Amino acid sequence: MALLQANKDLISTGMKEFNVLLNQQVFDNPLITEEDMVVIVDDWMNIYLNFYGQRMAGEKEEQDKALQEFQRELKALANPFLDKYRAFLKSHEDVNHAPPSS
Repeated sequence: MALLQANKDLISTGMKEFNVLLNQQVFDNPLITEEDMVVIVDDWMNIYLNFYGQRMAGEKEEQDKALQEFQRELKALANPFLDKYRAFLKSHEDVNHAPPSS
């Protein structure tokens, strides 16, 4: 069963907005743990899923399928963001543990 166009449009809009949210994040002090960032991103995804899930069109089965697709797409956007945050933490770790210069 193909997704309804209205649901495709909602998914597209939600992905654009979620991507804007991710791109607005500034990594700075105080640092939070990787695990905490994962929780934060999961919470953001749940907010988007709840908001857009209520707006999905069609029968329950169509809505569920669209919501699953939306969740996959949000995860696809979140994974590179989390990788970037891990790299940021690693670079901070390297700076904090560098031997003193002579």
